[in-house]
Amino acid sequence: MKKFLALLLSLLVVSFSATAFAKWEDRDIVERIRAVGNTPASQKKADKIFSQRVKEAAEARAREQAEAAQGYRTVSRRPVVAIVYENNAKTKYDHTIDKKLFEYLDAAMPVSTYDLVDGKPCRERLAEIGIEDIADAERADIIDALADSDVDYFLYLGVGPVSVKDKGSLLAAGKRANSTIPFRIIDIRNNKYIYTKTYTEAAQTTSAIGSVGSKSVTLEIMTRVGKQIQAAIEERLPKSVTYREYIR
Repeated sequence: MKKFLALLLSLLVVSFSATAFAKWEDRDIVERIRAVGNTPASQKKADKIFSQRVKEAAEARAREQAEAAQGYRTVSRRPVVAIVYENNAKTKYDHTIDKKLFEYLDAAMPVSTYDLVDGKPCRERLAEIGIEDIADAERADIIDALADSDVDYFLYLGVGPVSVKDKGSLLAAGKRANSTIPFRIIDIRNNKYIYTKTYTEAAQTTSAIGSVGSKSVTLEIMTRVGKQIQAAIEERLPKSVTYREYIR
């Protein structure tokens, strides 16, 4: 009986592990980004000082009263951002790379401010016209693919192949990693780039005791780029979409 229970428990553990792994694989990009949220950075960003909230509410009421007298009101909503993410690092720890970059995306675009959507439909429409490599897609093609949608902004983030080489001496062992990470933000409504850059990054580390892992030096690159991406989003991506609605 004990052997049977032990075997059953082992099967349940294996089944649970496989299911958990499958869940990560099956989630869309938005679910995966939000799953790594609740980082200290995102929590700090989400918390506003009470007095600031009171001030914003008072300003909004005054604006609404002035506009109503003129026959219209200003409507503001959260921007809708379509995201396409591609990881071509080809490492044994690709999921860890994903989660590290997603921490910065989640912190830069908190759920209280932005509506994120999976950009898979955009990718599929581009494939229909022969564009498989979305990193090199023209801005006009992406805008055309999203023209009939509610998407306000398109964000693309890719991770190129990671090259890791041994680097050391008689006294220390080390690793050097290289990768390119293209990043684009497109304003769909106004037909323009908000931000476009391809990060070409390298990192290296050495240790006098024992060997140095490829994973740690690679994550150093992702951390460095992730911080730059977060800063670019926070600086360039509008926090609301505003338009006039006339009162009949």
